Amino acid sequence: MLKKIAAGALALSLTAVPVAHAQSSSSPNSSAPSTSNVSGPIYRAVAGVGADAQSVNFSWRSAYAGAEFVRYYPVSDPTAAQQVPSREADYGAIAYLSRFAEVHDLTPGVTYEYQIGSDDGGWSKPETFTIDDGDDNWTFVAVTDAQIGVDLKVAEQAVNWRQTAANAAAAAPDASMFLSLGDQVEGWGDLIGSNGQYNAFFSAPQLRNFRFAAIPGNHETYPSELSTRHFKEHWNLPNELGDTSNYFFEQNNALFIALNSNNKDDAGLEQQAQFVRDTVASHGGDKDWVIVLDHFAFHSHGGRYTSSDIVRMRNKLSPVFSEVGVDLVLNGHDHMHNRSYLMNGLTPKVPEAPAAPGDVLTKDKGETLYLTLNTAGGGKFYDYQGNDGKEYPGMTLAESRERGLNQPTIAFWNQDYTTDYSVVNVSDDKLNIRSVNSADGSLVDDVTLVRSGQTAEPSDEKPNVPAEESSS
Repeated sequence: MLKKIAAGALALSLTAVPVAHAQSSSSPNSSAPSTSNVSGPIYRAVAGVGADAQSVNFSWRSAYAGAEFVRYYPVSDPTAAQQVPSREADYGAIAYLSRFAEVHDLTPGVTYEYQIGSDDGGWSKPETFTIDDGDDNWTFVAVTDAQIGVDLKVAEQAVNWRQTAANAAAAAPDASMFLSLGDQVEGWGDLIGSNGQYNAFFSAPQLRNFRFAAIPGNHETYPSELSTRHFKEHWNLPNELGDTSNYFFEQNNALFIALNSNNKDDAGLEQQAQFVRDTVASHGGDKDWVIVLDHFAFHSHGGRYTSSDIVRMRNKLSPVFSEVGVDLVLNGHDHMHNRSYLMNGLTPKVPEAPAAPGDVLTKDKGETLYLTLNTAGGGKFYDYQGNDGKEYPGMTLAESRERGLNQPTIAFWNQDYTTDYSVVNVSDDKLNIRSVNSADGSLVDDVTLVRSGQTAEPSDEKPNVPAEESSS
């Protein structure tokens, strides 16, 4: 059964920032809203991940038709300002103008301030991001399925999403980046109007103050495939394979491979499989970790474990992930938390002790861990579905084990019907993923990966108290 959860009693005051020479769109259907993701002519801006740890791929919408730039400098030295020109990103959206620009060769450990725009058209308000110090100990945040707009409740789900993003940033203030694993928006309903789903998602300031990556989910294709143009125009993807939305980037000692799992027919899966093989062969040799981002959940009790699409994806891609040495696959889609056993292709490695938060998993060659994360927006949740195909509202992990209802590849699951985020701590010898209930800061799951021959102590970090959503 699909659960619909109302937003909590959270409030946010948003104000527009006036900028000299600001111009408004002449279109009667202008999608520029009067919220904090707007500054002058610039709106729905994101400081996206670049090809490597010292790069940023910017994307923004503009109400100004002239040339625009990204102007940036170290906060410690404004006199060192540089600017790069943008180009129009036209994938067929007609209600707004999108622009892309890239900045490369940034200095590790430096905080940069930037503005987007031009002297003639106006500049956005200053924003900052920090390039991490470039060593092999670093952190990133993973979220999924903000899916703003379920049941047309854009405003309250936007509040939930901003709160989740704020809590994640408070828990990991030094995070190198945020990753969003698809379904940023609902799709049906108002997508790009002033109170629409894209404006609501982009209203989280973390999209401009952290390097941010996203992959498309199935809701990026709703109400029709034409809607994918909005994803393409909003995300300046590094190292993209043609126009597929399959892309990769490198971050310190990790290689990230982002897949467009909407292409789930045989040809699309073969293309993804070959992209993974080629990317690991070309860029994975000097990396400690290979991480795949894929929207659809291969191992989840969210109701789709036996669906034909999921079975086909699992059967086709899982052996490839093990073949090339993928360590971790991060999934969304099912709006509940699930952790697989270590999987060698389609075969689970089942330990004697039942899985629990705090597990340290020693992985052998060819073994991959799959994690499905819960929603960051809270518009809907899915009940547990057992291996008998029945749904069990309110089912607990303990009871599902006692009754033998768990799927054979799933080690641990949690459904508390609240929003979550995950903080991933990376080092050369371990990968720790700590998933947290955003509503109260309680622990959802904590699992550490080490390779055979290495040891690691369980994480003893405590979740942070949820942050109050600040006004801007």
